[in-house]
Amino acid sequence: MPARARFHFAGFLACLGLFWVVAGGPTGAWGASWDRPDFATSTLSLDRGDGTLLTYRVELATTPRQHAYGLMHVEAMDADAGMLFIFDGMAVRSFWMKNTLIPLDMLFFDDEGRLVSAVEKAAPGSLVSRRSSGPAKYVLELNGGSMQADGIGPGARLRFPLGG
Repeated sequence: MPARARFHFAGFLACLGLFWVVAGGPTGAWGASWDRPDFATSTLSLDRGDGTLLTYRVELATTPRQHAYGLMHVEAMDADAGMLFIFDGMAVRSFWMKNTLIPLDMLFFDDEGRLVSAVEKAAPGSLVSRRSSGPAKYVLELNGGSMQADGIGPGARLRFPLGG
């Protein structure tokens, strides 16, 4: 094989290998690394702000991988279901709806469980960044419209410990 042909063939193999890693390799962008992670579940009690307690069944997102995946590709949730994101410390939190198929309400809570801010009915698939208005440690995602339907408003608080 002439030197020029070997050079082109080597370039072709390099491109093919790169494509395999990105598209279908074991840790590629569409490979196993983006399979849905396992989430622990818990029961969450929420004082809606007027002393009335609400109960939700939530998946717990506690790791960076779980935080990144969240509710992506979920097609439906029960009315009393959601996901609670738990972070190590307080910071302004920012979420988007990429690969999220259902509208969501996002409730941002501080380290004492007090509602900091909320976003209602975030549109599925939107790449708009939705930020908490202040530092938050917890983010609760519920079906879009749950805040209004369940009467959750200013003064809402998470009840601890989780599951009890």
